[in-house]
Amino acid sequence: MASSWGVPRSMAEVHALLFVEGRSVNADELVLRLGISRGNASMTLRTLVDWGIVQRTHNKADRKDYYQAEQDVLTLFSTVIRVRKQREIDPLLALVGECRKAAAMVPRTGADQETTTRAGELDRKLNDIELFVCSANALATQFLSGDGGGIGALFGALEPRQ
Repeated sequence: MASSWGVPRSMAEVHALLFVEGRSVNADELVLRLGISRGNASMTLRTLVDWGIVQRTHNKADRKDYYQAEQDVLTLFSTVIRVRKQREIDPLLALVGECRKAAAMVPRTGADQETTTRAGELDRKLNDIELFVCSANALATQFLSGDGGGIGALFGALEPRQ
C-alpha cells in the first residue's frame, strides 16, 4: 500500500513492523529483523516520528530509545493525510497563485488573437486546477481532526444502512 503512495519501501517496512507488533521496539531490533542499516533505520524512524505516526520513548533500564506506531487506524490515516496535505496540497495552492500572478503579467490588450486565445486557455486551466485543489483542501480540512473523529464520521456516513 505504501509503495502505491510513493512512500519509500524501507519506511513502509519499518512502519508496518511497528504497527503489527503493537509494542515498543528499539532500533537495534528493527535493524536485525528487517535487515536494514542502522543509518537507514535512524533516518526512517526520525521521519515517522516527525510525521506523528510513531512515538519515541526512552527506556532507562537499557538507555535505548524505543518506538511504537499509532495503533488507531483512523488516527493513523488522518495524520498521514494531514502531513500529505501540508507537503503536497498547500504548496500546490501556493504555486497556482504564483502562476496566476505570472499569467496576469502577460499583456492582453493589443495582443494578437492567438496570444489572447492561449491566455484565456491558461486562465481556464488554472481555474480548473485551483478549483480541484481547493476542493481537495477543503475536504481534507473538514474531515481531519486530531483524534480521527472527522474521517470516522465520513466513513460512518458512507456505511450502508441496515
